[in-house]
Amino acid sequence: MADPRIRIKRSAVPGKKPTVEQLPLGELGLNTYDAELFVRRERAGLGTDIVPIGTGVTVTNILYVTADGNDNNSGRKLGDAKASIAGAVAISTTGTVIKVAAGDYTETNPIKLPPQISIVGDSLREVTVRPSDATKDLFHVAPADYISDLSFNGTLNAGKACFAFDPDTVRTSTTSPYIRNCTNFISNSIGMKIDGDAVDGDFNSMVTDSFTQYNQGGIGVSITNDGYAQIVSLFTICTDVGVFCGTGGQCDITNSNSSFGNFGLVSDGVSTNYTAGITTASATAGSTSFEIAGVGTARPYDGQAVYFDELYYELKSVTITNQGSGYTEPPTITIASADESWGVDASVRGEITGGRLTTVDIISNGRGYTSTSPSVSVSAPDSGTTAAVTIEMVAKYYEIKSATLPNAGISTITLKEQLPFAVGVGVSVPIFRQSRILASSHAFEYIGSGTDISTALPQTGGVTITENEVDMRAGGSVVYTSTDQAGNFRIGDGVTINQSEGTITGNAYQKSVLNNVTPLILALGG
Repeated sequence: MADPRIRIKRSAVPGKKPTVEQLPLGELGLNTYDAELFVRRERAGLGTDIVPIGTGVTVTNILYVTADGNDNNSGRKLGDAKASIAGAVAISTTGTVIKVAAGDYTETNPIKLPPQISIVGDSLREVTVRPSDATKDLFHVAPADYISDLSFNGTLNAGKACFAFDPDTVRTSTTSPYIRNCTNFISNSIGMKIDGDAVDGDFNSMVTDSFTQYNQGGIGVSITNDGYAQIVSLFTICTDVGVFCGTGGQCDITNSNSSFGNFGLVSDGVSTNYTAGITTASATAGSTSFEIAGVGTARPYDGQAVYFDELYYELKSVTITNQGSGYTEPPTITIASADESWGVDASVRGEITGGRLTTVDIISNGRGYTSTSPSVSVSAPDSGTTAAVTIEMVAKYYEIKSATLPNAGISTITLKEQLPFAVGVGVSVPIFRQSRILASSHAFEYIGSGTDISTALPQTGGVTITENEVDMRAGGSVVYTSTDQAGNFRIGDGVTINQSEGTITGNAYQKSVLNNVTPLILALGG
């Protein structure tokens, strides 16, 4: 018979595990600090090792967080779990996975994550994370971090984000942080704030999949300062802006949705930094091709924009500030003439309802304005009060379509549209990165109806503003295909297929789908 006595070697050192030499066959090792047992295992042909026995054993690269845990615990098993995500992050290193059990966690924020750690919740619906400080972001992410299956609730001030790069620790990133299968319920917050100035790398990017934003009055994803994002299955509900790109921020977004709220996809302006190009040859008015020096070794590309010598402005929108009264005919709205000889005057047309100015349509955006605030006037009625409007002028940039590889710093760039004036040799041509959104299969539902769901629904009075689905400002660009709540399909601003009317409309034509298709069917013998 084997010796029935059980010998136990003990250690009180956290994480201590006996070696093969320290633990003979048949004896037990006990770590009294971690409450773990170890046994020596001998297997013919496989070797000898020491293994933990029983449940709740320590795993070195996994940390546990539970609602009934304690941040003084090691976090290395469920029975010794941390009480907060921040507590687990504080002892995490590269490769750590933090598993968060079902519960409601109020965290000391911002939670600053080291690179390449994962935070994985038990269930999207059962794990809620709340910030304790509304004046700070919730998470500051680092390269290669992965966060999934969490919901966010509580309070953040406007402009603060669930996820942002750490502005206090600018890291070089070769692998983007990845946010997946999460929901943001924090009103006025930003779901993902991607500030390219807060990270170094080729892309300065984050990626996301299945991130729902029910953050009323906030922004779903904000990308600025040459930041970048790849987005799949983003759902924004009652946001002020679904996706915003500014100061050269860019993103690709596919199979996503923007519902209710004020604006869907907004692209505003160009980067603050630029390449100082200069023309090496003259070009006539109407040209699209220009030889530019000073571009260095990088080819200019589609996604950049330029202007020549001076930045001009064009009309973007008109706002009625006083509807006036007593009009029997639409008033004449006059905008000051363009400042350049090659310019075109901006023009608009008003419409009245009940003697008041209720709508102003833009006929021509104009070109060649040097001022952002040209004068505007509204004619008076025969009797009553005179209406008043204000106008918004935005900078005019010219988008690059293609370019040749630089030779001695010189490249020939081709623009997407004709330049309306001639240029000579030595004209400055600053080259900027556009703020740009590339969106495919994007669904818009009741955009413009507001950020309060109780009044945004159509049955409670919400009114759709179609032009708010896509908003391109001051050189920003949105390239998209989309459908709206009526099933109408749009290919950018150029083509709309109206499902109920059976028509295709665009800037230059309007044709009936039925009239186009029927002759073809008859010709085929249909």
